[in-house]
Amino acid sequence: MDLMTLAELSSTYKKLIDIVSDFKPPSIDQVNEVHSILKNSRRIVTVGVGRSGDNAEILAKFLRNLGYREVYGPEDIPFMFSEDDVVIAISGSGTTTYTVETAKVARDAGSEVIAITSSSDSPLLKYATKTIFIPGKTKIGHDDDYYGRQLLGHIYAPLTPLGTLFELRTLLFVLSLVGHEFGKGYEITFNELIGGLRAFTPLDEYFTNFYALLPKPRSQANPFTGKTVAVGEGMSGIVAKFFITRLRHCAKIGEDRECYYWRDRGSISVRKNDLVLVISGSGEYIPAMLAKRAKEKGAKVVGITSYSDSSLAKISDLIILVPGRIKTEIKGLRSSYYPMDPILSIFELRTLFLLESFIYLIAETENITEEDMKGLHSDFT
Repeated sequence: MDLMTLAELSSTYKKLIDIVSDFKPPSIDQVNEVHSILKNSRRIVTVGVGRSGDNAEILAKFLRNLGYREVYGPEDIPFMFSEDDVVIAISGSGTTTYTVETAKVARDAGSEVIAITSSSDSPLLKYATKTIFIPGKTKIGHDDDYYGRQLLGHIYAPLTPLGTLFELRTLLFVLSLVGHEFGKGYEITFNELIGGLRAFTPLDEYFTNFYALLPKPRSQANPFTGKTVAVGEGMSGIVAKFFITRLRHCAKIGEDRECYYWRDRGSISVRKNDLVLVISGSGEYIPAMLAKRAKEKGAKVVGITSYSDSSLAKISDLIILVPGRIKTEIKGLRSSYYPMDPILSIFELRTLFLLESFIYLIAETENITEEDMKGLHSDFT
C-alpha cells in the first residue's frame, strides 16, 4: 500500500469524532442520581483495568480537585469497604476479574456500586445498585454491527476496534459528569467537549512524518527494531498510557511492538533506534527535560504541544501542534495539575483522538486486521 494515499489524517480524525459522539448519552436524571450518591458518600472509589482503569483514574483525580476529599483511584483501592462508600466500577464487557471482584467485595459490605458498562448481561451487574450503560463493541466477529466497518467498507481494523468505542464514549461521559459536578452542567459540558474536538483539524502530514519515525513491529525476520516510549504528566500521562495500550495491539500475528509508558516500570532505557513520544500542552517542565535526555541518548523525539516556542518544540525531531492548553502561573502549582473545568483539558482530549486516528492509519498501512489486534489484546485480567 502507498502510505501517502492512506495518510488522510484530518478526515480520519473527523470520522472518529462522528462515530464516538453518535450515541445517546445517559440522561440528566441518571447524572443527578450519581451526583446525589457521591454527595452522600463517605468515600468514593473508582475501579477499572486497562483503559477503563485510565478512565477511572481521570474521574478520581477530577473529583479530588473538585473538593471530594476521600477519593481513591484504581491504584489505591482501600482494603476494606463500608456501607458509607460508593464504588464506581468501569468495565465495557462487565467481566474483568479485578473490577468484578472489587464490586462484589464492596457490595457484600453494603456499599453503593455504580457500574459503567456496555454489557446488559454480565457478572458485574449482579453487584451493581445502579448501572450506567454506554454503548460499545465488546465481541469480535464479522457479523457484528460495526460503525467503523460500515463507514469505511473493508475488513481492516475499524476506527473503534475491540473495546475502544466504549472507552472513548465513557471518557466523554466522565468528563461531562465532572462538568456537572463543577456546576457548568452535564449536557452543556458534553456538547462543549464535542465542539472543542471538532474545532481542531490536524495536518495530514503529522501522520506521515510520525510513521516515518515510528519503530516497526518485531518479528523473527526483523528482531532488532527499536521501542516506543510515551511520556506525559497529569491527564497528558493518561493519554500517553491510552496510546501505548493501543499501540501494543497494533501488529500482525507473529509480530509485536515494544512499547512502554515512561512510568511502567522502575527503569526504562532509550537508545538510537527508539522513539520517545512526549505529550505536554505547555511543552515545559519534566516532559521537556525527558525529551532533552532522550535526544542526548540518540533517540528520536516527537513532541505534541500547544506552543511552537516551547522547550519541547525546540528539541523535537517532529512537532505536532495541538491547540488548547492554557498556561496557568500559580505559585506551588505542578505542571501535572487537573483543572476543575474539563473543557480546559481540551488539549489532552484532542491529542487522544489524534493518536487514536494514528492507530487506525498504522493498522491500515500495515494491513493489520481486527483479528490480529485481538491476538495481542489482554485475555487474562
